Amino acid sequence: MRFTPSAYRHGISEEDAKHAVLHSVGRVELAARYPSIKSFMMVGKPHPQARHYLEVGVGMSAQGEFYIFHAMEVTDLYRHLIPREDS
Repeated sequence: MRFTPSAYRHGISEEDAKHAVLHSVGRVELAARYPSIKSFMMVGKPHPQARHYLEVGVGMSAQGEFYIFHAMEVTDLYRHLIPREDS
């Protein structure tokens, strides 16, 4: 998983963003900006003991390469992806 410079904008570490992606509780496909890349916003905890969630933007190229382009504390836009018992 590669990280683009924009992924660091909100101060989320690579380790926390990766954990949120690998243990995500929800995701939504985003409108395509580039025809050869599928993009998703995923919501997950930065580590198992966390009581908060991150939203992490993930792109997948046609060649199967993954990259993270966005990571921050979950916003109201994606809060609906958190299971009810955790929200």
